[in-house]
Parts: sequence; C-alpha cells; structure tokens
Amino acid sequence: MDYNFQPHRIIEVYPEVEIEPPKRDIVSLLKKANKRLTQKQKTISIMLLLITFFTTTFIGGVDYLSFYKVSYGIFNIKFWLGGLWYSLPLMTILLSHEMGHFLTATYYGIECTPPYFIPAPTLIGTFGAFIKIKSPFLSKKELFDVGIGGPLAGFIVAVPVLITGVLLSKPAPQILNTKDVITFGEPLLYKIIVLIKYGTTDINLMLHPMGFAGWIGLLVTALNLLPVSQLDGGHISYAVSGRKSFYIAYILGVILVILSFFYNGWIIWLVLLIILGLKHPPFLFENEPLDKKRKTLALIALLIFILSFIPVPVRF
Repeated sequence: MDYNFQPHRIIEVYPEVEIEPPKRDIVSLLKKANKRLTQKQKTISIMLLLITFFTTTFIGGVDYLSFYKVSYGIFNIKFWLGGLWYSLPLMTILLSHEMGHFLTATYYGIECTPPYFIPAPTLIGTFGAFIKIKSPFLSKKELFDVGIGGPLAGFIVAVPVLITGVLLSKPAPQILNTKDVITFGEPLLYKIIVLIKYGTTDINLMLHPMGFAGWIGLLVTALNLLPVSQLDGGHISYAVSGRKSFYIAYILGVILVILSFFYNGWIIWLVLLIILGLKHPPFLFENEPLDKKRKTLALIALLIFILSFIPVPVRF
C-alpha cells in the first residue's frame, strides 16, 4: 500500500473516553465507500482490473498449454478458458488482500482509493495491486487493523487455492540438465501440503496453473508482511513494538543482504526499502497500548509470514 498522509479528519480528544466506530456489515461498508469514491477513481480501478485480468489470463493460458501438453493458438477460446485456471484465483487473492485493507479503512472512516491493479508483461502477468491511504491514522488500533486486514484476507483465500493447485499438480519427470530450467522455491506451507499428500517433501511437482496462483499468493503475502517501513508488516510491527520495531527492521535488512547472495531479486527489494526508509514513520499516539487480542493477531501474522516466506523464490 502507498500512504499519503493528509489531515482530512479532525478529532476531539476527551480524557478516559474511548469511542469505537459503529459496527457495520460488508454491504453497508461497500455502499459507504462507494459514495466517497470519485468517478475517476472508479474508472481507473476498473480499467486496470480488466487489463490485469487480460495479462494474467494470457500468462495462465501459456501455463495451461505447458501443463497439459496441448497446443492451442491464442485465437482459440480454449487457450483463454485454460488461462482462467490461473487468472481467476490469482486475481481473487490479490483483490481479497486489497479489500481487506479497503474495508477496514472504510470501517474507521479513513479516506482511501479503491484497489488499483498493476498489469505487467512479466512471468506472472502483474506487479500486484495497491490502495492509497489519503488520511492519517488516529490510533494504534487503526494502524494495526488496516495493516493486518490485507494479509489475513489474502492468506485465507490463498490457502485453499494452493491446496487445490497441489492436488491438481503432477510429479515432474526427472530433468538431467537443469541449466535451462526455472525452479521455484518452496514455502513451508507448500511443503506441508505436499508432505500430507505424498508422504514426503522429496518430490518435484509440475505445478498446475492454479497451484502457481496459490504460490504467488503466498509470496505476495510474505513480501507485504516484511516488518519494515510502510509495508503491512511494518505497520503491525510498529503498532506492537513502537520504536523498538526499528531494530527489527535493521535486522531484517541484514538478513536480506545475506539472502541477496543467493537470490539477486532481494537487491531490488533492498534498494526499494532504502528509498522508502527501513524505519516506520513516527506515530502521534505511539505510546498507546495495544490490547491482547491484537497482540495475538500479531503472532498469527508472524506465523503466516513463516509459512509463506520463500528465501530463494526463483532459481534460473
């Protein structure tokens, strides 16, 4: 997420009085958010969604042909229908992640944009999605809840997608020459699913396009949960630990430097994080205590990160 803090909200502080926003269901939240969004924001959001759906379906079609060893041209409807095995679950995971942020922000009355997808001519067809927060957080609860809302929602959707994808996958034939083969790292959750199905993790699978979508979903979740800067994990870490989270960010920076010797992609992330700043921006109410329920959710977020993180995502 991209955050551009502007003082759009004004509050009055009363001692020893805590005001919680009224509880709302998802439908009422969507109606409220829809009223706040401009027509330009809606148009851009829908256009980017459609373009990204096209690019991911194209990539999915290519993966479908490779997995099932069939040959359809891009003008054959079967190519595009096959691509839906990848694009639909992936888009659902990404949309769930961003809507987790969006609905939580709307619940607290925080002004934000709708989800914007980023289409890209890459191996996965997209650079993900984001929303832009346009008003400041006024409490640690808001910071924490908006930060954790995305990863929780995305992970909940990614898990059944990955399980189904692994069940649809098939053992890969032994490859004697691995120089021209791209292999993908295995997150812990993937290893657990494979262990349950096959009784061992010492097996190479040719991932079904749906399994690839679930794999990307875990990778996106893990990257967003990195406890640095203004990433989701940075918000969670700062809400829980305050300025002590700065030390966590620096330790992670050192770990990423080490991992960059094994996967060059971490260098790009390091540069990006240095630009954004490893430390989370100071927060007006940083001494506000966080309740036990949210501290428990923070531990769950840590578990999700452990299950999803891939030290070396891709080997060429």
